[in-house]
Amino acid sequence: MARRAKIFYSLSKSIFENLAFEEWLFRNHCIDRFGDAILFWSNKPTVVIGRHQNPWLELDIAFVKQRRIDIVRRHSGGGAVYHDLGQLTSFLFILLVVLLHISIVPYGRLEIQVVPNTRDDLLLQPGERKISGTAARIAHSRAYHHMTLLVDTDLAVLKKSLKSPLVDKIRTNATASVRASAVGFLTQDDRSVTTQGVIATLTDALERHYEETEVLVVPDVVNEQQFPGVRENERLLRSWEWTFGKSPKFTIRLSDNIFHVEKGIVQKVEGTKVDTIGSQLPAIIEEL
Repeated sequence: MARRAKIFYSLSKSIFENLAFEEWLFRNHCIDRFGDAILFWSNKPTVVIGRHQNPWLELDIAFVKQRRIDIVRRHSGGGAVYHDLGQLTSFLFILLVVLLHISIVPYGRLEIQVVPNTRDDLLLQPGERKISGTAARIAHSRAYHHMTLLVDTDLAVLKKSLKSPLVDKIRTNATASVRASAVGFLTQDDRSVTTQGVIATLTDALERHYEETEVLVVPDVVNEQQFPGVRENERLLRSWEWTFGKSPKFTIRLSDNIFHVEKGIVQKVEGTKVDTIGSQLPAIIEEL
């Protein structure tokens, strides 16, 4: 059995608030004093890109904005993912081997067959349907893992959101997402599964794994009195400079122009659109 752990449940449905609280935990939670930390949340429709990715390359921004789907860049690396209320996200100060054990074991109690692959994704069987992926961050002698789990979702919206129409027009060294050959969700194979039921099952597995656990429901994850500095984390995550401006430098070919973009700002133009130099590259490229 492992040592102690704190299990946090966020009641927020905002990706900006949940990622801000995640960052607060990463900076402030003391593992030596309080044990491992696990945070569960789900949020309204959102596309989350990795720390070193390019949103113009990873998603259909026009479609996403039309559907009022949030866009945010997380602090950890990895690829782009689609979130909605049918997806459970976990943040863990915990060894990955422990995470995978805890993640897989509960499904033996359901009418679902799940196996990990070499990338630490979880795949529904049969069909090798990806239902979960992981991402990690290491900084300041600390490390954590994310895990996402698709319980139920609209696959058409998910796939459309994560399909950029600009793939052939952009050149960059930004991290590219590795697309799954097939995507699935738990309710495909067991209609009785719910997000809350999965949380309860995972909590039970965690309580069996640790010698001591403390479960904390957090109604307001951006309460500045409880979590000093969390609002500043949220402001950063909501900013254009973070979500778009943090993209690694790239070029994009549009009509007869090649735009050289750095920190989201047009630095050079090969062509006639020189009046755009010094301006932000529009989120929706049709605005050019």
